[in-house]
Order: sequence, then structure tokens, then C-alpha cells
Amino acid sequence: MISAMDTRTAARILDLADESARPRGSRSRAFAGFALILALAAHGAATSGSPRSAQAAAMSPAGARQASKAQAGESPEMKQLMAIGVAAAVSAGASAQDAVQWRVEDGGNGHWYQLDAPFFVRWTDAKVYAENQGGHLVTLTTAGEQVFAANLAFATTPNSIDDCWLGGFQDRSSSNYSEPGDGWRWVTGEPWGFTAWRPDQPTNILGSNDFLASTTVPTDELRWVDSTITNKPGNCQAFIEWSADCNSDGLVDYGQIRAGQLPDANGNNIPDCCENGGSCCPGDTNNDQSVDGIDLATILTRWGMPGAKFPQADCNDDGAIDGTDLAIVLAGWGGCA
Repeated sequence: MISAMDTRTAARILDLADESARPRGSRSRAFAGFALILALAAHGAATSGSPRSAQAAAMSPAGARQASKAQAGESPEMKQLMAIGVAAAVSAGASAQDAVQWRVEDGGNGHWYQLDAPFFVRWTDAKVYAENQGGHLVTLTTAGEQVFAANLAFATTPNSIDDCWLGGFQDRSSSNYSEPGDGWRWVTGEPWGFTAWRPDQPTNILGSNDFLASTTVPTDELRWVDSTITNKPGNCQAFIEWSADCNSDGLVDYGQIRAGQLPDANGNNIPDCCENGGSCCPGDTNNDQSVDGIDLATILTRWGMPGAKFPQADCNDDGAIDGTDLAIVLAGWGGCA
């Protein structure tokens, strides 16, 4: 680990960073300033003793506001590409039990999804569980999202797919409630439009089929069924989706927590800043709603020092001021939402 940087060096870096951000500067100057920042990030990661964590934090999760709706059908080529993308994400994402992001650059919405969660007999219990994880039961509002979820389900548990609890329910208090197909709602309040019912669904055979589940029987596709509040004991998993963006920065909070950009001390997948009224601007060490040369200098001049002594520079609250904090500053560079 390197020692704390002297004030003169930090001041010079601050000047260079500020020069690169000035509108009157040339494009080459901006590129030079950015190259300097990247070099510092690489050096910090290499000397912090934790290059892997620094790299993870530097990778800002691909997220943006809801992508435009997919068309009603997907071509076989598109389904194949999405299946390959899901398989790659699962294999690269620590384990099959880990959540997977439907990336914006892949045509997705930036949300995170997980099927390999506990089994629940009751839909209401699965709903509570998903919410306790900071997410909600999955809401499949487009054909593209349905294909992604199906591919994820088969990639996660290819030999033992049974039913999954989804985030739909039939609202009997709705003014347009009627069996079997009207009055359906998503738990998030999103519009109910796209559907992927199994050909014989929805039904109301038992008189209380008000909850949405999925099945692969008798086809090999993930289709929707109209279920009672309970299903066959022990075979319905909670299919979870994370979509919250509490700080309105265009990125899903869950991904930012995973990347170490937003602290979550209690592990409930809700950023601490959204619960405690603090700043949700990753890397903003002086709470001026901007990540700039001042924040960079704050990190560099306190490099290697304990986070308890300089908490404003310990961006991820891990007790050390190191390459991970530097990476957070670089990833959050610019104005905050």
C-alpha cells in the first residue's frame, strides 16, 4: 500500500482534473485529464491489495430508465441471442444462485432478477420474502422481458424447473373485475398489458384463482397460470426482480450496492442513504452534489488512512481509504441527479 500523497502532488492532480473539466479546454486536454484519472485508478487498484474489488466498484452497472416496450413476438434469432446472453451472465455472475442483470446494452431495462430463491407454498409469503430482499415478485410486462425470464429460469435450474410465483394478482375490488381474465394487477402498479398465459389459462375452476404463477408443463416454455393462493406444497419459488432507483440517478440501486457504490450496512438491499436521509451521490465526499477534483484530492490525500478517522473519504464504509474508494469517485464523476 502506498503512503498518503503530499499536498503539492494532490493539488497538482486537482488542477489537472479541473482543467480537463473546463468547457473552454480542447478535446485533447479533456482526454489527457481523463487518461490521468484512469492511470491513477489503475495504480490505486494495484496498490490497495484489492484489485478485484476495485475493478468491481469501477464497473458502473449498466442501467437506465425503462427501455421501450418490446414487440409482441421475438424472432428465433433474438431468443437465441438472449439465451446466450443469460447463460453468459449466469456463468460470470459468481454462481447460479446469484442475481442476473438484464443489461440495457442487451436491450434490457437494467433490472436484476433471481429465481433460485426459497420455495413457498403461499403466494403472499413469497411476496413478503421478495420485498424483504429489497425487491418484488417479478413483473413481466414485455415479450422481451418474458423471454429473458424464461431463459434465466432454465439456465438457473435446467433439470428441476417447477412453478414460480410471479408478481401478478387479480384484484377483486377493481371496477373491472370479472373472472377469469379481468382485474389483473402487477404488485408494482405497472400497466397490465402483455400476457403469456398457457393456452388453457386463465381459469377460475376453484373459485379463488387470483394469483399468478408460471409453469413449464406441458410445454418446455415458461407460461403463466391462474393459481389459488396456495399451490402444491413446496414447489413454488419466489421469482424476484430488483428495479428500485431511490435516488433517481437512472441506475438500479441493487446493482450499485453490489458494486460497492452505495453502502448498505444492514444488508436489506436498500441504500443506507435512502433510509437515513444522507447523500446518495457515490463519491461525493463533501456533499456538494458533484463528484469532481475536490473529491479526488480528498481520497488521494488520505490514502491508506483509516476510514474511521476520515469517514467522508471512505466512500464504501469498509474502514479503509483505498482503491475501491478511488474507483467509486471515478465511476461517479460529474454532477449528481
